[in-house]
Amino acid sequence: MNYKIFIEFDDSRLSNLSNDIYNLFLENNYDVELLNSSLSLNEKIRLIEESNKKNFVLSNKINTGDSNAIEIIYPLRSTDSLARIINDNLINIVTVSKYHQRRASGNTILDYYEILRNINNNEAVIIRYGINTLNNSNLSSFIYRSITNYLTNANIYTVQSGDSLYSIARKFNINVNDLKELNNLTTNNLSLGQKLLIPTTNTQTPTTPEVPQSNTYTVKSGDSLYAIARNFNTTVDDIKKLNNLTSNNLSLGQKLLIPTNNTETPTTPQVPQSNTYTVKSGDSLYAIARNFNTTVDVIKSLNNLTSNNLSLGQKLLIPTNNTETPTTPQVPQGNTYTVKSGDSLYSIARSFNTTVDAIKTLNNLTSNNLSLGQKLLIPTNNNNNNLSYTVKSGDNLYAIARNFNTSVDAIKKLNNLTTNNLSIGQTLIIPR
Repeated sequence: MNYKIFIEFDDSRLSNLSNDIYNLFLENNYDVELLNSSLSLNEKIRLIEESNKKNFVLSNKINTGDSNAIEIIYPLRSTDSLARIINDNLINIVTVSKYHQRRASGNTILDYYEILRNINNNEAVIIRYGINTLNNSNLSSFIYRSITNYLTNANIYTVQSGDSLYSIARKFNINVNDLKELNNLTTNNLSLGQKLLIPTTNTQTPTTPEVPQSNTYTVKSGDSLYAIARNFNTTVDDIKKLNNLTSNNLSLGQKLLIPTNNTETPTTPQVPQSNTYTVKSGDSLYAIARNFNTTVDVIKSLNNLTSNNLSLGQKLLIPTNNTETPTTPQVPQGNTYTVKSGDSLYSIARSFNTTVDAIKTLNNLTSNNLSLGQKLLIPTNNNNNNLSYTVKSGDNLYAIARNFNTSVDAIKKLNNLTTNNLSIGQTLIIPR
């Protein structure tokens, strides 16, 4: 058998039950050892740790809280799979109060029971028996059957770097949902060193396959999931699923598994020079997208950007919707403004018959602060077709709209107003 079974008990009242379980394992050719109550806990732990096999430890204890019920405790490092199997079997013959994990009161990241704390690399379960449950003659056989069902119907796999549920399921030729159900997983998240039960669909355990070199990709500067997926003729979702990614964030040097839909592995393409743009002073995503006839969202997706912030010298991938790469247009002199002493965004917007928000969006500004000599792009959205109006005492949006033969909503939209409130001296852009 793959496992060595250790059965330990710390109370002489559990001697008969523990011996019965021990004999059942022995009769069925398991490598089994009984650690009785005459041994100290340290001696038991030493014997378990000295074993050179995969170990399973059953710790039998008296339930002092309820003489008529059984309680099952499994380690913090484990899922409830075994405890659930034992519970489902035992409830047919005795009362099971609960199966659960128990934490140390002084340090809640540790198991309450010392034996669980000190045999970290072993499968283990504690069963606490109410004294009256020990009279049940079927108890030993039901516990034996629960443990052997658990051990023989599943292999144990330790999660390694780069593993995902999808890749593990593929290695063992099983279904992801079956893997999650067996291990009581509610998400696809895994952690290094995590132990997973692998259902055995046959007696042969597959060796861990070597991932072909062509299926592994190392993230480089400027990469994004969108660009990598495009290079390998796959999708962002497929890469995320295969690598157990929950976001689009990547890090330099990160290893990614690339799904292969065919045997031909594409070489990493060189991004044409015309598809790379270097951010200059005064640039914003809005301006760059407009220059290259694309959208802000497409540039953000292609470059894995989570905000509109840019930095000088930053390299951006620009999607090409056609083979012709536009040259960076020269902004007309009338569209560029140099900040002077006393300027504010409000006064500049009023001077150019536009709004503060329009200037901030075009220049990628996150605040209203300006500096002397700063260059600003000024939006030109059909300025010649609009009028400028200064609010006077007694004005309201309804009266102004009626005077200029337009609507309140049109004025609010053009001036980025969220309420109907006006202030004396406020400058409004009036649509014609």
